This record gives sequence, C-alpha cells and structure tokens, in this order.
Amino acid sequence: MKFNRFRILAYLLFTGIVFIGSTSVWADSHEAEGNMSEEKPSITGWFQIDVDSLGPYFLIGASHPLGGGISFDSNIYINGNPGFGGTRQFLGEYDMGITFPVVANDSMALLLTPMLGVGFNYATADGPYALYPQIFAILPAGKIFGFHWTISTFKTLFDEDSLNEVYNRTYITYALSDVVAVGPQFESVMGLGDDGGLWALNFGPRLNLNYGKNNTLGLYVGYETKKMDEETGLTGRMNFTRRW
Repeated sequence: MKFNRFRILAYLLFTGIVFIGSTSVWADSHEAEGNMSEEKPSITGWFQIDVDSLGPYFLIGASHPLGGGISFDSNIYINGNPGFGGTRQFLGEYDMGITFPVVANDSMALLLTPMLGVGFNYATADGPYALYPQIFAILPAGKIFGFHWTISTFKTLFDEDSLNEVYNRTYITYALSDVVAVGPQFESVMGLGDDGGLWALNFGPRLNLNYGKNNTLGLYVGYETKKMDEETGLTGRMNFTRRW
C-alpha cells in the first residue's frame, strides 16, 4: 500500500525548500550586482566517483557563498545497481542545505552542513523513492582533517513495506606530507523499526593521496563485524574527488 498523501506532502515540502534556498542565492547575487566595486565570492564545486558495496556511483555538488562564512550547498547522487532481491534500481537524489561555521580561527574550523534530499528510483514511474535528512561535519585543523556524515533514509513515507535506516561515516586523517594523509575510519548502518537493528559495523585505516592540485584519491580498507560466517569481513571503498 502506498502513502500517496505523504508523497505529495514530501514533494511539496522539498520543492518549497528548493524555492527558498534558490531565492536566497538569487537575492545575494542580485545585491552583489548593485556594487560592482566589490569582488564577488566565487562559487566552488566538486565531483566524486565512489565504488563500494553499492557499486559505482557519482556525486557532484556546488557551494554558493551567502556571506558571513555561510553558504548554500547542493549536490546530486546517481547510482544504478540491480538492487536487493534482483529489483532494478536507478537512483537519483538531490540534496540541498546550508553550511555555517561553528568554530573558525587561524588554527582550525568546524563546519556543519544540515541537508535534506529527495530521491527517485527511475527504474519505475512511481514518484519519490525516499527522503534523506542528513548532516555533515568537517574539521580542518592544520595537518589534521576530520569528516563526519550521518544520513537517514526514510522510505516508509512512500512505501509502508520498506525499511528506514541511518548510515554513519567518520574518519580523521593526519597529513604526513603534501601528498599523503592517513588515519582511522568507522562506518555503521542501523535499521529502524521492528525489523531493524545494527546491519553493518566496520572500521579500518584510510589513505588519502593528493593527485595534483584539487584532486584526491581516497582508499579505505575495513573489517565488517556483521559479516556472514563464510565471509572474511574484508570491505572498503575507493573514491576520487575533483574540486574547483
């Protein structure tokens, strides 16, 4: 049974947020046009390719400065895989949110980015697939770099037979040189509801390599504690990020 009213409300909610966020960016840009003597803050972007247990997927995003260290951020996520139980999935997700500094000084910064996303499974003509409330925390502090991401996947808003989940990823690296940074990484997946529980819990070392200016190759090798008896537990992720 589908919750059609929730589909409509969720879609309208997300559309409203898109409108508000887009209006804020437009207003900031329009105001800047009135004073051409001041240099406009530049819009930054990034592109990432990941390979992990979900297969290969792509992400691309941008950050629009709003002033005062605050920015309007958006990104899309694209993934195509057979899905669980042989169900085809061609997922597209659009996220947007605001980045603001909690701490900012000469030695370190702590940036938080709460976001809301909506996803569609384009293998079926059935409207939204899930809502994705999430938060990012980034900690640049000299040679130390910290990253945390929590994302919730709410599918039951659109399909009562599905399950909701919460995913966490945290790592911290130390730069051994301008090219190499290493550190520990931790990930978990928690299913919500009566059929939920701890679905995944893995940890291990991470290696970041700078491939020239604004290019980073990330390698993570982890041990999955929630493995099947016949599995070794070895898991991980590879990703390549380009920033501009």
